[in-house]
Amino acid sequence: MNLEKKPEVLFVAGSGEFGSGECQMLDYLRTPGDKPFSAGLIFPADGRLVALATAAGVPASVIKSHNYLTDFSELWRQPLAWVYNLGSFVRISAVIRKKKVQLVVSLSFINWTGALAARQEGVSHIWMIREVLAGRTNWLNFFWGRWLASRLANDLSLKVLLESSLAAEMFRRKRTREKSMVLPPAIDAGRFESGLTAEGSVSPPAAVAMFFSGPDLKRVREAVRSLSEVQSSISNGCWPFQTVSIFFPGLSETSRRKLEDGLRLEFAGHGLELEFPDFSALQSKWRSYRAAVIFPGFDPLSRVVLEAGLARVPVVVERGAASELVIAGRTGFVFDYRDYAQLGAFLGILIKNPERGSQMGLSASEHVKRHYDLAPWKARFEGIITEILSSSER
Repeated sequence: MNLEKKPEVLFVAGSGEFGSGECQMLDYLRTPGDKPFSAGLIFPADGRLVALATAAGVPASVIKSHNYLTDFSELWRQPLAWVYNLGSFVRISAVIRKKKVQLVVSLSFINWTGALAARQEGVSHIWMIREVLAGRTNWLNFFWGRWLASRLANDLSLKVLLESSLAAEMFRRKRTREKSMVLPPAIDAGRFESGLTAEGSVSPPAAVAMFFSGPDLKRVREAVRSLSEVQSSISNGCWPFQTVSIFFPGLSETSRRKLEDGLRLEFAGHGLELEFPDFSALQSKWRSYRAAVIFPGFDPLSRVVLEAGLARVPVVVERGAASELVIAGRTGFVFDYRDYAQLGAFLGILIKNPERGSQMGLSASEHVKRHYDLAPWKARFEGIITEILSSSER
């Protein structure tokens, strides 16, 4: 098929740094072989994902925009984002016209500009929503209310693709249920495993990697304190590892530095050596970890769960959308919201029983490859896209 005759599909990302949906879409667009459309990517800011897309030869550009959803304490920024994003709306609309785009796919509910531009230009739109718009772990809020958020997603889309059953809870009403479907996440296992660094090549090794979605310093403090208590409870007093790596995927550098400074100050002299590696270095460090603790927020961090599985690292995940990817007790553990005693108990099991952790890591790798491989997801996704493109041509 001649590439120039393929229909144009425009993917609009919610972040240039990290997003579970954005990472998955990059996996898909980088897979070899013919695709039923010609793709372009638009990011709202420069970042790691923009560089990855460019290096892979995926057509990508940056049209700056602000998040339509914010932390509750910054709710006042949302109306200002509407005003700021008028410029990005105009520019994306121009791209749709110039490239004769036939379908716009928004990869995050944080960014509505693609959906609004598609409506303006009379172009079909799909919303891929990985975020959990309801639930107490959600640190982002919509100043018009959650019910209206689901209605907006429905009204601006031909179809809403949801990553988890938890994310689908807001789309249970008959009006929205007819357009929505759950399409679980996937990962290119072969590509990811080929980039893993051999175990033991990273020094010094770390006991635990912790991942936080959101800038809640109190929440991070509580989690690190629970790990400190596990360390103190080890009977022989010997902590078998030297460092704990803490990651804040997707946060701005300013927010990340503020969190890091607060943690260094509070836990200085507590016996834990905290490190804050750049998220881009994660793949080279995966094999040095014995466990990964994952605190989902608005982004469920499903990508991190899948990567940990392929790296054979057992996970301890707070209950939510990401925990749907875990077989509790077999590929990892699931603890209740802010139940740090339960979290500490699970970490103690993995740290005191490395053999069990190794077996869980092996089971996690098999589970991810069997149920979350990119190839079946690719077939389903392309079927959805092809059906919508065919309908729009009639």
